[in-house]
Amino acid sequence: MKKILLASFLLISFLCFGQCPTDNIYLLTQLEVDEFSIIYPNCTHLQGSLTVREYDVTNLNGLSQIQDVEQGLTIRHTSIQDLSGLENIQNLSSSLIITDNSSLTSFNGLQNLETIYGQFAIAWNNQITDLNGFDSLTTVGEGTNYGLLISANDNLISFAGLESLTSLYGVFEIHHNDSLLDFTGFDNLNSIYGFITVFDNDSLETFHGLENLSYCEDYLSITDNASLVSIAALNGFGGTEFVGVYIEDNPQLPYCSIVSVCDAIDDPIADVAIFNNAAGCNSVPEVEAQCDLTIADVDLSKQLSVFPNPASEMLFISASEGITVKKATIYSLLGAELMVTSEDSVDVSNLSEGIYIIKINTNQGTITKKVLIE
Repeated sequence: MKKILLASFLLISFLCFGQCPTDNIYLLTQLEVDEFSIIYPNCTHLQGSLTVREYDVTNLNGLSQIQDVEQGLTIRHTSIQDLSGLENIQNLSSSLIITDNSSLTSFNGLQNLETIYGQFAIAWNNQITDLNGFDSLTTVGEGTNYGLLISANDNLISFAGLESLTSLYGVFEIHHNDSLLDFTGFDNLNSIYGFITVFDNDSLETFHGLENLSYCEDYLSITDNASLVSIAALNGFGGTEFVGVYIEDNPQLPYCSIVSVCDAIDDPIADVAIFNNAAGCNSVPEVEAQCDLTIADVDLSKQLSVFPNPASEMLFISASEGITVKKATIYSLLGAELMVTSEDSVDVSNLSEGIYIIKINTNQGTITKKVLIE
């Protein structure tokens, strides 16, 4: 009888020992991380939250059996170099927050993560230069609308690694990333079910990478980006009805009459503030004037042609009677001005092969066309 009771006690102890804890979990040392899989060998789904914190933690290998954390995964103030050990996480029922990890250089380890139902936040990780490691991530924020926050990563240059991301629910917030140049990596992002706010990114030059974004709601805010010269990549979501547009304190930005901004200016309900940018995008009336010129493009398209297209040496502009070409400007797809002429022919022999934008100013308005140089 005693043997039966002892065996039963050992079995119950083993089962309890191996089950997942139901409370929120805090792992504050490397030893605690290492022992997690020993203490809870059968634990794959955590009902609470998991926080891994403190500089003593150098790797996450002890968490290799975890598949989901229902109340959010936070990795903060550690000395890890990558996220190895998290390979079995495919979906997170709540948030993923990765902040202030001074030795983190790569997100390798989360390459199987497909969906984050809560907030996705990456901040104060000063060694990362891109987001490689999130190879499979397609959706963020669908369960909560908390969205995406990428902030204060001093050496982040681009968002390369997020090419699989297609949908975002909630805020798209990018700020204080001092080395960020553009939005490369978001090439397949097509829908943001929330608002866009981009501010205080000192090196940001263009929104290149967001050309395929076709839908956004709520409002657009672009402020205090000292090097920003173009937001032309955002021209894809024409028809978006913003409740507000705020383009302020971007001293190098001369052009902001993209379709969605023009639509907001025409909407008596929308709140629009545009000031302290470069001439041409320095006030609502300035932008509205550019919008009015853009409206004339539909008629001009039938009265003005550019040929040959493709071109290799010379590009010619032909206009109907009554249309006078005042100026033609060729831009790269990133918005960089490459050449300007007042003639009806342009020598393009020095341009590299590729697609360019030609903007033609006439006495009847302005038109833009794509040209292929080969």
